[in-house]
Amino acid sequence: MNSMQKVFAMLVLLGLSVSGQAAEAASADDAGQLVQSVSEKVVAELNQNREQYVNDPQAVKAFAEEYVLPYVDTFRMARYVMANHWKQASESQQKAFAEAFKTMLLRSYSKSLLKLEIDSVKVTRAKQERPGRASIQSEVLQADGNRSRVDYRAYYSDEKQRWMLYDMTVEGVSLLLNYRKTYGSEFGRKGVDKVIEELESKNAEALSEAETAA
Repeated sequence: MNSMQKVFAMLVLLGLSVSGQAAEAASADDAGQLVQSVSEKVVAELNQNREQYVNDPQAVKAFAEEYVLPYVDTFRMARYVMANHWKQASESQQKAFAEAFKTMLLRSYSKSLLKLEIDSVKVTRAKQERPGRASIQSEVLQADGNRSRVDYRAYYSDEKQRWMLYDMTVEGVSLLLNYRKTYGSEFGRKGVDKVIEELESKNAEALSEAETAA
């Protein structure tokens, strides 16, 4: 598994952890304790039902939509990835890219989730950078004995009354920064409409392949 696949899979893992219950307070300590207490249950769930997800791609998709995406702010991520192009884009272009980007993250998740076998997750530090903003540091132990330090960034949504994830770094790779560099170059060379068109095409192709395989 490459670094970006691992990054997203671990982002998903934390998203699942947060989904176990809503954060009742906006302190970093509460976010860290929540991640620690629920992660153990999540790891057991993934390992126990791995065969089901391998044999049913739609189950993976449904799993992510219900338990992951509601706790990851993909719209904020898309806005960051577009950088200055976001302000220059029309509202319809912004919405189209945000939706295509979310779908891309979902299909990346579907591919990478089943490749990542985790024994445990231990939160080692939770720090409030400023009110409503937290950084969470953790150590992930994989079944093969490898340990990875994973850092997350989250903000507390007053509207949703829970912590929302929007970035993470593992093995020195930031999910957002990586995508921002990649798509920044694409926007510059091809333009917003072409990038959206190609991303939507790749998403449709991946969906077709998954349905055929199923």
